[in-house]
Amino acid sequence: MAKTFLINAGALSGARVFLALSQVVVIPIVARFLDPVAFGDMALAMSVVVFSQILSDAGLGRSLIRQKHYNPAEWNSVFWLLVGVGVSLATIILILAPIWARVFERPVLWPMVSILATLPLLNALTAVSIARMEREGQFPVLAAIRIAAGVAGLVAVIGMAVAGFGVWALVGQQLMIGFVQTAAAHAASPFRPVAPRNFTPLGNHLRFAGDNISVSMLVAVQRQVPILMIGSVLGSAQLGFFSMAERVLVLSRTAVAAPVAQVVYPKMSRVQDDGPAVARAYLASCHIIALAICPPMAVLGGGAQALFPLLLSETWAPVATVFALAAPGIMLEISTSSAGVMFQALDRTRLRVRMITEKTILRIVIIGVAVFFGLEAAALGVTVASVIFHWRYIDFAGRVAPVSQLAVLRAFMITSVVSTAAWVVMWGLSTQVPPLHVMYYAAVILPLTWGLAVLLQLKRVRLSITSLNT
Repeated sequence: MAKTFLINAGALSGARVFLALSQVVVIPIVARFLDPVAFGDMALAMSVVVFSQILSDAGLGRSLIRQKHYNPAEWNSVFWLLVGVGVSLATIILILAPIWARVFERPVLWPMVSILATLPLLNALTAVSIARMEREGQFPVLAAIRIAAGVAGLVAVIGMAVAGFGVWALVGQQLMIGFVQTAAAHAASPFRPVAPRNFTPLGNHLRFAGDNISVSMLVAVQRQVPILMIGSVLGSAQLGFFSMAERVLVLSRTAVAAPVAQVVYPKMSRVQDDGPAVARAYLASCHIIALAICPPMAVLGGGAQALFPLLLSETWAPVATVFALAAPGIMLEISTSSAGVMFQALDRTRLRVRMITEKTILRIVIIGVAVFFGLEAAALGVTVASVIFHWRYIDFAGRVAPVSQLAVLRAFMITSVVSTAAWVVMWGLSTQVPPLHVMYYAAVILPLTWGLAVLLQLKRVRLSITSLNT
């Protein structure tokens, strides 16, 4: 039944929204106690940790899910391998911490990076437990775990910010999320590790993991290198504005695209020998993701000049322009992002590495040039890179399943047109009425935009949900 997909994806989306709330929706509160420099320092500190978090599970959990039969010894071997990887990564980060602080001439980065070294170890400890829950379809339980972690992080960041802990409130939020999620996953998962003995050969998993690491590292490079360039060229304060805009932009990826991909992956794995079925699942995911994320991002983007200063205070006014310039590219990128799990499900990870390599080079070159013209140019570079690479991205997707440019265009054409109209209306209002009134108008225009987009393609919405049924 289609309800299966709605329950699983809906539960995960709800959980992701809570995680996003702990990082985005609380910003109107936290931003009044922290300055842009604090957010810039946190972005620099997390740049080191992000790369290690990628290596901490290496995609081995995804590889285990793909196996047709459950082998306890195999899963146990992966668990202990990841424990060793997590400990090694934490040690490396501790060694790098003082070097990182010296490179950016920010002494506070040394203790920040040292404490955040805990995160890749927590990820490694949790990866196999979460993979087992995904394999068993325990998505509502996973959702509950993420909600609990999100609430804990929410309480930590607000409490510490109000208490005057400064940038350490952001550090505390990340640690609280990590510890709660790790403890809850081990308690709820049917996987139970045993003593490390009689290791099972993991050659096939390691090959899959190697390709997955390559992709993840490239994705991290294309996201983190611009942060490092902005920090180096424009300084921590400008990086703080960029980081704040990025926190809002990733909400749609966190709350919608990620849970849809998480639910779609097992389905694509089961029908991996049926190209048309895989293509239908991919196009349906593009349709649903676009329908979910484009209206709210368009409403916020159109009214950004009024809404961001109102919500965050005048100090953060430059965030509005950064968000508005980068949002179109991010919407396009996220709407089609399920191609990544399609490559994994069909075991075409090498082709995915090639695709992400091209995309990474393009984005770094464009933003690397743009950053010397200012923060706004760098933000526009995000959209320019996404638009230029879009057609190449769909071409790669078409090599593993019968997916065409026209089919992808049809998947989000109506939603894009309706959302563009909402953007124009909000922009017009933001230039004519007081900011508080713009917020009231946004609360009305958003549901109207969603409703119109659904009504104009109601039959297709139903077909998309049905084809994504797990």
